[in-house]
Amino acid sequence: MEEFDEMLRRMAEKEECTVPKGFDERLQETLDGLPSRRKKGRGLGVLKGAAVAAAACALLMGTALAVSPGLREALTAALGGFAPYAQEQEDKTYIIDGLEFKVKSVLADDFTIRAYVEVRDPEGDIFDKIDDITIPTRVSGGVDVPTVNEWLAPDATESWMSGAECLSYDAESRTALLVVSTWKAMPEDMTEAAVRVRAMNSYLTGDYEEVWRNRWGRAIPVEVKPVDTTALGRDTALVSGLGAEEARLSPLGLTLIFPDYEIDREDVRTAGVSVKLADGSVVEAPWGGVCGIFLPPYDENSSRVIIMNFREPVETEQVQGIYVGEDYYPVEGPAAVK
Repeated sequence: MEEFDEMLRRMAEKEECTVPKGFDERLQETLDGLPSRRKKGRGLGVLKGAAVAAAACALLMGTALAVSPGLREALTAALGGFAPYAQEQEDKTYIIDGLEFKVKSVLADDFTIRAYVEVRDPEGDIFDKIDDITIPTRVSGGVDVPTVNEWLAPDATESWMSGAECLSYDAESRTALLVVSTWKAMPEDMTEAAVRVRAMNSYLTGDYEEVWRNRWGRAIPVEVKPVDTTALGRDTALVSGLGAEEARLSPLGLTLIFPDYEIDREDVRTAGVSVKLADGSVVEAPWGGVCGIFLPPYDENSSRVIIMNFREPVETEQVQGIYVGEDYYPVEGPAAVK
């Protein structure tokens, strides 16, 4: 039984498993159907011990799997082709103001970080108070990331965008799958990165109502391993053609860095950006976020950063060109420096 005890311990660490109602009764019924242990010999005794353990395991696993398959499928669908680039997190539950939070995976590059989070309401009725948690704006939050100090002059400031959205909700287990994102310049040291879900809102009554708040602003630490990024300089057709200072290309998206914070470049965001791959296929890169690093009164230390995340992952070495609206900018190898 020692090996089985060790297996159960590993399972408990990997999966949260709540003992269901009636578990003891169903287990006893299973045990009553087992043969009695003989006084001599170990064979039947060992068999019955294994059967007891197997019965308990089957009942508990049945309960755990009944709760989680839908959300696991939703997470798989949400990650899609990005799964190989995502970093799985420690399967640890954090209780914040009555809700149970568990970060499942994190994606990141130089300017985007995205965390997939399960949130469970074990006993309350918080989700019942929300008209539809999958509606955008019903959840607020972001990923806390340290400022890139080496980019900034002593009196400079940094801006960023963040947001949270519910991708799926399982009413039976009272669990929601959230994606929590922040768009900003990412530092090399990501040890202080943490997910922070701030509040949940509703218009169930027709008026705005805050139904849950992270009262103490608690954050969940995450492990982050950014994907490799390719930098495109001013000698490339894309950067020079758009009047940018630099572009960053990663499997997650395309980032354009402009030399002046006052350069809004809404025309780029609304024109539609996509990439052409070596096989002739085209992948869309809709606008994801915008941030800035600037020093009043907007001098050479300023930057306007526009971040566009791909709908599906892109192998950067396969990118042959970038479409901005109807304009096409080829990406030549010599100009793309890792």
